[in-house]
Amino acid sequence: MANVWVECLKNKYRFEFKGLISVEDLFDLKLEDLDSIYRNLKNEEKDLQGDSLLDTAKNPKIGEIQVKIDVVKAVFDIKQTDIKNTEKAFANKAQKDKILAIIEDKENQELSEKSIEELKEIYSNLE
Repeated sequence: MANVWVECLKNKYRFEFKGLISVEDLFDLKLEDLDSIYRNLKNEEKDLQGDSLLDTAKNPKIGEIQVKIDVVKAVFDIKQTDIKNTEKAFANKAQKDKILAIIEDKENQELSEKSIEELKEIYSNLE
């Protein structure tokens, strides 16, 4: 996979999306936009391959398209993983906050069940 990144950067490949964008710009796009670019590249790849008896030599443009497809797919996978990790971290934080709130409630409940003498003793030890 590293070779496609090098090839893409070395050859300064650009991707069609509201004009031409660079590899770095792919990381700023939404997953839906990346999917759109991917589908367009796949269609272009099909068009270039075509079914022709005369086209015996492979079109050199196909290699570029295949590299672009690999790069867009890799960026999509990276972004999708990042989104899943962010969602998981958010869910974990929400669960931790809920647990801390329950612990606090239980501590308050335990404290409220103590006698007045025990509460006065605890209070005086805090001063």
